[in-house]
Amino acid sequence: MALTFRRSFLLRAGLTPALVAVADPLLDGPRLGAPAGVLGLVWLGTVMAIHPEVRRSRPALVAAGVATLLALSMIEDAGALAPLLFLPALGMVVLLPRQRRFDDAWHWFSRLARFGFFSLLPFLDEGRTLLRLRARHGAPAPGSVAGRWLRLLAVPVLGALVFLFFFASANPLVERALAVLAPAHWLDLVDPARLAFWAVMAVLAWTSLRPRRISWRAAPAPLALPGLNTASLRLSLIVFNLIFAVENLLDLTFLWSGAALPDGVTMADYAHRGAYALIATALMAGGFVLAACRPGIAGDRLLFRLLLAWIGQNVLLVASSMRRTLDYVEAYGLTELRLAALVWMALVGLGLVLICLRLAGTRSGGWLINANALAAGVTLMIFITAIDPAAVVASWNVHRHLAAGEQGPALDWDYMESLGPAALLPVLELEVATGDEGVRGEARDLRAHLLADLERHQSTVDWWSYRGARRLAEARRRLASLPD
Repeated sequence: MALTFRRSFLLRAGLTPALVAVADPLLDGPRLGAPAGVLGLVWLGTVMAIHPEVRRSRPALVAAGVATLLALSMIEDAGALAPLLFLPALGMVVLLPRQRRFDDAWHWFSRLARFGFFSLLPFLDEGRTLLRLRARHGAPAPGSVAGRWLRLLAVPVLGALVFLFFFASANPLVERALAVLAPAHWLDLVDPARLAFWAVMAVLAWTSLRPRRISWRAAPAPLALPGLNTASLRLSLIVFNLIFAVENLLDLTFLWSGAALPDGVTMADYAHRGAYALIATALMAGGFVLAACRPGIAGDRLLFRLLLAWIGQNVLLVASSMRRTLDYVEAYGLTELRLAALVWMALVGLGLVLICLRLAGTRSGGWLINANALAAGVTLMIFITAIDPAAVVASWNVHRHLAAGEQGPALDWDYMESLGPAALLPVLELEVATGDEGVRGEARDLRAHLLADLERHQSTVDWWSYRGARRLAEARRRLASLPD
């Protein structure tokens, strides 16, 4: 066992600084891009190579596939989400083979949090293991070994330091040579931020190569609202259904049927003010339903019908919020925030439908959590790996402007510029397709600016991306086909 531990320890002790060396160039750039993706692939490959149990675990292989997609997405185009999600995915790769089954996403979130917290002290565990193995095989205690070395080196080292001090005082050449060897000189050459990065990366790499054992805690009791009995729950749902019915009736009248609003209220105000507030209301309602649900609730017909009616009203509320947002987008244009809000609203609506399925069937709370987590995870992975939200927004705004013509709202050029090179191809399309000379001039100036930015980014390793290379090649191809 001691030999196995020693070999394992030495292997990981060698691989950890190697991973730190691969990660070191990340500090030289302004953002995490292709180098971070390469590090992710190397890191994941190293973990899978030294952990054969990962290759035998189907859930771990699924997590490894997700981590691979995230690493490739960093090479495809840099973003903030992919690096943040890569570390939890790598943690799942390491931990899944140690668990007999995947219970639910919430408890795995808790395990990953505890795993990350306790991994801050990985070397203490290794030190205790080494001491136990040395004691078991009769090796001398560390204190006695240190004592022998101290007795051996005390006199020569202290004497050499004294003599060097006097020689440095007497000879300026010796003083100059010793100044180069002084610790303060070497500390001036090292960036404290780099030292901190090396330390954090070393801890993360060591933890992934030799994960600390953590306990798998039992699932906590389901959340329940204190003091809420059956009668109180029925009365609450009756009141809530009536209040929600008023709001939904107003939305059906003015938002969906197109009836004229009262004087002093514009459709822009009616649509914009309610979009986000109503989603917050639906979220709180969903939380209340989850907390109020109790075993056997389907047997109480009145309570069960009140719950289904309220969830149905919340689904209509979410649909109205999406309609409000779409109307606002139609009037003022699409932004990345509004696109994210629409996707979030759709996920909230799906979550409410899943709650209905759970109430109507015999599915567990873990099923509900996993279904919502899967929907959110798949949506997030699509946006990270397959869709460029900024390009989608720019393309939608350009097509909307071309379809509306001169009678439509003006294009927000400042916002299009803020989208960066992702707006290059849509702006180039607008420059070619528009019949308005003023718009063509604005598009030409913005296109030149975005093209210069993209060419500058693609010329450096830190900013280079595969998506940017394809975008630049397509832009040059289109420009070459334009008449002089």
